[in-house]
Amino acid sequence: MNQSFIATLTLVFVVFLLTTNTQLIAQSNSITGRVADLSDGKALPGAHISAIRTSDQFQRDAVSDERGFFWIKELPDGDYRVEITFLGYRTMNRTASLGGNRIFPLQTLALQSSSVELDQVEVTEQVLPAVQNGDTTQYNANAFKTNPDANAEDLVRKMPGVVLQNGQVQAQGENVQEVLVDGKPFFGNDPAAALKNLPAEIIDKIEIFDQQSEQSQFSGFNDGETTKTMNIVTKKDMRNGQFGKVFGGYGTDERYQAGGNINLFNGDSRTSIILQSNNINTQNFATEDLLGVVGSQGRGRRGGRGGQGGGRGRGSFGGGSVNDFLVNNQSGITQTHALGLNYTDNWGEKLEVAGSYFFNWNENTADQLLNQELINDRNDFQQFYDETTLSSSTNRNHRFNLRLDYDINDKASILLRPRLSIQQNEGAEQTIGETFTTDTPINNSFYDFNSELTGINFSNTLLYRQRFEKRGRSFSVRVTTQYNENSGDSELFSATSSRFDPTFTDTTDQINTLLTEGWTHRARVIYTEPLARRSMLQFSYDASLQQNNSDQETFDFSSDSGTYSDLNTGLSNIFDSEYRTHQAGLGYVYRGKGYFLTTRVNAQWASLDNEQQFPFADASNRSFFDVLPFAMFRYRVSKSENLRIFYRTNTDVPSINQLQSVIDNSNPLQLSTGNPNLRQSYQHRLFLRYSKTNTTNASVFYTLLSASTTNNYIANSTTIAKENTILDGDVAFQRGAQLIEPVNLDGYWNLRSFITYGLPVKAIKSNLNFNLSGNYVRQPGLIDQELNYSNNATYGLGVVLSSNISQNVDFTISSTSSYNTVTNTLNTDQNTNYFNQVSEAQLTLIFKGGWVVRTNLTNQLFSGFSETVDQNFWLWNASVGKKLFKNQRGELNISMFDILRQNTSIQRNITETYIEDIQTEVLQQYFMLNFVYQLRHFGTPKKREKEEERDRWRRRMGW
Repeated sequence: MNQSFIATLTLVFVVFLLTTNTQLIAQSNSITGRVADLSDGKALPGAHISAIRTSDQFQRDAVSDERGFFWIKELPDGDYRVEITFLGYRTMNRTASLGGNRIFPLQTLALQSSSVELDQVEVTEQVLPAVQNGDTTQYNANAFKTNPDANAEDLVRKMPGVVLQNGQVQAQGENVQEVLVDGKPFFGNDPAAALKNLPAEIIDKIEIFDQQSEQSQFSGFNDGETTKTMNIVTKKDMRNGQFGKVFGGYGTDERYQAGGNINLFNGDSRTSIILQSNNINTQNFATEDLLGVVGSQGRGRRGGRGGQGGGRGRGSFGGGSVNDFLVNNQSGITQTHALGLNYTDNWGEKLEVAGSYFFNWNENTADQLLNQELINDRNDFQQFYDETTLSSSTNRNHRFNLRLDYDINDKASILLRPRLSIQQNEGAEQTIGETFTTDTPINNSFYDFNSELTGINFSNTLLYRQRFEKRGRSFSVRVTTQYNENSGDSELFSATSSRFDPTFTDTTDQINTLLTEGWTHRARVIYTEPLARRSMLQFSYDASLQQNNSDQETFDFSSDSGTYSDLNTGLSNIFDSEYRTHQAGLGYVYRGKGYFLTTRVNAQWASLDNEQQFPFADASNRSFFDVLPFAMFRYRVSKSENLRIFYRTNTDVPSINQLQSVIDNSNPLQLSTGNPNLRQSYQHRLFLRYSKTNTTNASVFYTLLSASTTNNYIANSTTIAKENTILDGDVAFQRGAQLIEPVNLDGYWNLRSFITYGLPVKAIKSNLNFNLSGNYVRQPGLIDQELNYSNNATYGLGVVLSSNISQNVDFTISSTSSYNTVTNTLNTDQNTNYFNQVSEAQLTLIFKGGWVVRTNLTNQLFSGFSETVDQNFWLWNASVGKKLFKNQRGELNISMFDILRQNTSIQRNITETYIEDIQTEVLQQYFMLNFVYQLRHFGTPKKREKEEERDRWRRRMGW
């Protein structure tokens, strides 16, 4: 049978199918039409159309597609009433008589916008959960039912493609970096604070989009510098009023919580205040509040950026993991006091003001057990490191943000954005560590580390923008200044001993002072010029200067004087670094019909100058020239489908801590140092995102694919001591101990995929979301000068079922599973696989009479970890309460935490040089009596209209 015969047979078969389908369609009655807005003729996707036979009420339904079209098929003969409904529009009715396999066209049905107040409308049709408007995904809050006390976080958890994990908000697989409320900043760029302190009932829509840079928004030239942004659109009748809540509780083991939030909205003027105090690990602030904990290299690894899981992530100066401060009820026990203020308003017609202030105080204690297996170059040899740590830290932080946007005239504006953070941190840590092989101890150590650190971070951006008479022609200048300072003192006492040589012991008793300062000055000039109606050119020039200075002094205890007076030159260092860049670029943008293309190429000249002044003079100078291409293609397949493809390149300069060649001996068995010969890295990244909303079945679909590779990647070089030696500065380097140094290596890869699909399940009035993910990281590293590639692949599956029954029945059932494979090229015997699954069920029931039952059950399964860490445990929390007062705004309840007494915390970290498991103490069972009162007071629309009219009259009178 030849290929032409097969092709002919296939063609006949396809024609037969098409003909058959056409005949089937023609053998039944149908009603077709298009739904549009009466005012502008634009399509209304998601309108609900019902065809009801008048004789027996036989009914068939349909939903209009993204172009407003609908088609109701397989209708028996008879007379029909056709009802068209759409939220916010007046219902329309038409009649149709069907018979004889007829297609009845209703043409265009233009609906009129309804002016009836929302609280007088009873919505009977299903509201579309999401609509794709160009690049923006818009979620309709009315499509997701929540209980009356729910906040914005509870609402967005139900939305497909939105995930809240480890204190971070993700949308469509990307981290949300900014939350706006009605297009204005809300609590700086802290998404968690914004979502926790807005009630769900005031929200009309949630918009997810890539917000362009300030310069791009002004010029119309999309330069690809975007920020993943969530905009919360409030209901119009709730934009004037006061709302919030106050709460307090006290329980067993002296556990307590108290706080509240109040929001004062009056049109453009909005003030929000939040307060909280507790010792139950409820922490409500951003990562930047922890700069004092993680910003210094006094305890952290100084090499690469860490492997899957973020590296050890252990903070400097005795602090805990970053996750200690971002994950509720995990990783230690934290007492928190926090105050937040947010203010936005329009001062006159030209000046828009937005500002926020945070104060955070927290005290953390944590017992931690660490098991680490070191990757090495021998298949017949395994080396392990175990560590038991008791740490405590006190952290105080002030954070201030301000945004002033002034319109000079209709063609020029000035934007000023200062930002200041001041932090103080006190930490203490006691650690016992041991290095051993499969059956033989090598050495052990004990150290006591105490510190006091102050950190200051300031940045300011000034942006001037100017349009010209010719449309598309613009000029802008952005000047940015940044300053950071870390200063502090630490004390270290350690004792180490060798099992092979009992005479080789080392005792360290020393103090350390540190001062690091950094300035960054950057200026960017952009000019855009239109070429034609659809195309534009952009010329840009960028210059920056980054200066960093570090002065570290270490003094050993002198037995002669009884003071810390002996300067340790091997552990002291004065080091300066200066990084300069000049970058010139040419860009081109073309807006076609349904697609958008941006291309840009930059030429970058850079120099990195390092100078060491102490303990000996040394200097190095390096120059770099790189071409940095960029391209972005956006294709609007339809109104509900969107495709984006990015390709970008960038360079990254090493930090001063990575460049400074001074030994950090705060852990005697895991020493680290810097490398002044590091070069800047160069990264390529390809990114694809496709999104689609189906208005017919109310489903949403997103997929994300990305790939990146880095040349001169800053990785770790780990040297394992083969015998007891002494390093510079009389630092003992015991057999089996590690010395980690950052180095440049090629071969880093990061591949990532994410797919999510959501649809309503009408049978149980719920929403079902699926997501699939796949990640692959190839990370290079040196172990005893042997090159190792650590390959970590992760495959994930997530399912979320959230109720949409009513505000009195609210449940969410979710499960996230991940299977991980780790392979190493240097030692295949240390390849490993492990499985992690987190399943959770949340239920809220509100009964007649105001009784409320809430319960949360979480199961965490860890398999393939070390024998001491593998676990399968349940965390069950519940509360029973009674609604009180008018409108049931108050509630008294009893809550129970960790009913089954199984709470624990487990974390696996993987890098190119080691695999480790960490288990940390967590909050244990307690009971608490709580009182909550919801504040709600909103002005009526008519009252607001009268107030606005009076304001306009006063302005006309000059009052």
